Amino acid sequence: MIIDKNFLTEYQKDFIENFMLKDNFPFYIQPCTLEDDSIPILAHTCKRRASEEWNTPNKKMFIEILDSFCSKNKIKYKNIFRCAVNLTFYPGVSASGIHVDHPGVEHKQLLIYCNDPEDKKSFTVICNKKKKPIKKIKPEQFKGVYFGDNPHYHFYPKKGLRVALVYTFN
Repeated sequence: MIIDKNFLTEYQKDFIENFMLKDNFPFYIQPCTLEDDSIPILAHTCKRRASEEWNTPNKKMFIEILDSFCSKNKIKYKNIFRCAVNLTFYPGVSASGIHVDHPGVEHKQLLIYCNDPEDKKSFTVICNKKKKPIKKIKPEQFKGVYFGDNPHYHFYPKKGLRVALVYTFN
């Protein structure tokens, strides 16, 4: 696991703050956070899980952001499986279900917190293979968190919003 708070360029930070977090950046309702729940989420899907197609005119910038983290932390990758910006809010439950993004497929994950949520307890929790928590991560703007295909979950913010850029890759 790698946690890095200083890998984005000023240009990338500006893109996040003045484009992704502004009212011209489209988020779309997803009826469920996970396949087996009914908790809604707002998402901007840049690259869908089962597709080679990118779904954003900003593909180059999203790849550059991933490359900044990977370059600084000496991580190599071949394929990006998924890239999305998830906007979460309080849906009436405290946490998402424990899940693995691509069950049965070896992959790595990078979460980048785009905003500094009002609710500092809207943690991401990384678990071991037996689903026991091993690391609780506080969301802080521009913090990147890299981990393997571990089960994980997050707490929904009780007030305000939590915006995270999510990559899965190998």
